[in-house]
Amino acid sequence: MSGCRNCGGVLQGTLGLTQSLLGVRLLSQGAIKQRLEICRACDQSVTCRHNDQQVCRCNACGCWLKHKTRLRGESCPQNRW
Repeated sequence: MSGCRNCGGVLQGTLGLTQSLLGVRLLSQGAIKQRLEICRACDQSVTCRHNDQQVCRCNACGCWLKHKTRLRGESCPQNRW
């Protein structure tokens, strides 16, 4: 999430990444899975180099989806979730 373009800049991205890694303000597993499925179908998502079945980043905001989709306070820059 560091370097996030549309969701508050580097500070916001760093804060979100830290919260995700520490397990703070997380959604339920079901909600996370639902968000990732939406991202997987989105034309703005970038698949991971090591696993093309998994989405890694969002081209619209630059965030790491593994972390962004876990946090309660985050939203999709395309207004999809």
